[in-house]
Amino acid sequence: MKLDVKAFALASGIVSGISSLVVALFAVLTGRGLQFLEIIAAFHPGYTPTVSGAVISAIWMLIYGLIVGALFAYIYNYFAKE
Repeated sequence: MKLDVKAFALASGIVSGISSLVVALFAVLTGRGLQFLEIIAAFHPGYTPTVSGAVISAIWMLIYGLIVGALFAYIYNYFAKE
C-alpha cells in the first residue's frame, strides 16, 4: 500500500498547525507554558506570545508539517514498493 504524498502532507500540516494554535492560545490566555513559547519563538520568525503570534506559529507549523509529512510519505513509498 502506498501513501498519497499530497494528502499525507496536507493532513500533517493541518494537524500540526491546529495543534500549535491550540497550545499557543492556551498558553497566551492562561499564562501557563510561556517558557515553552519562548523556546518555540526561536524557530518561528515573527512569533510573539499573543493571539496574533499564535496564528503566526500555526502558519509556521503548517509549513513544517507539510514538509515533514511529504518527506515521510515519500520515504515510506520508496521502501514500501510492491
